[in-house]
Amino acid sequence: MGEDFAETLRAHGIDGERIAAPFPLWLVSARKGPQSALADLLSDEETQRAARFTVDDLARRYRAAHGAMRLLVEAGFGISARRQRYGRNDYGKPHLLEMRQVQCSMSYTGSHALVALAMDAEIGIDIEQVRAIDDTAGLASMYYTDREVAQLGGRSAVMGDHAFLTVWVRKEACSKALGRGLSIAPSSFECGVGCGLRNVFIEGETVESDVIDPKGGMLMSWARRGQF
Repeated sequence: MGEDFAETLRAHGIDGERIAAPFPLWLVSARKGPQSALADLLSDEETQRAARFTVDDLARRYRAAHGAMRLLVEAGFGISARRQRYGRNDYGKPHLLEMRQVQCSMSYTGSHALVALAMDAEIGIDIEQVRAIDDTAGLASMYYTDREVAQLGGRSAVMGDHAFLTVWVRKEACSKALGRGLSIAPSSFECGVGCGLRNVFIEGETVESDVIDPKGGMLMSWARRGQF
């Protein structure tokens, strides 16, 4: 899924860029202009949820993300975007009802969303805008391990915010890959600071993960359950 799929997204009012990962992973945002072609893809529930946003940019981002997921599934598995039905586990993680072995994940930041799907693999993703964060030391002491807190110590304010978020996005992605989100205490497992591919061990499970910084100002992480 390369430039041809990017063209499909553009035809539906979505800008999309493929992000390097062992499964389809796309960074998307809403193009300017009407979203009628995109709205036609969404379920009634998604349409109603988009309409509840009081900020138009957030509604547009939501439609772009959910439309992109449906187009991604259609391109990968041949199920018409409009016909797809989704369920969620007890922690809110979505899956495709027509093919339960297809796992989906989605994350938002600013005007962008990250969407992914995988066949026969449990995955999770997260994206964060790099920004100034109040009291990184206090937050780290609550949510990070002692070793991660030590690794973050002594960094400059700007570098500290970036480094802090490399830990956060990886923890989010890994927890999502196990299907439980932040019901798993972030301080209960070690991720380490910084970008790059590594294995994370959580409650007896191995999760392969990466943190990447492909575009200025954003950090992304993907994770999949198991060691590959």
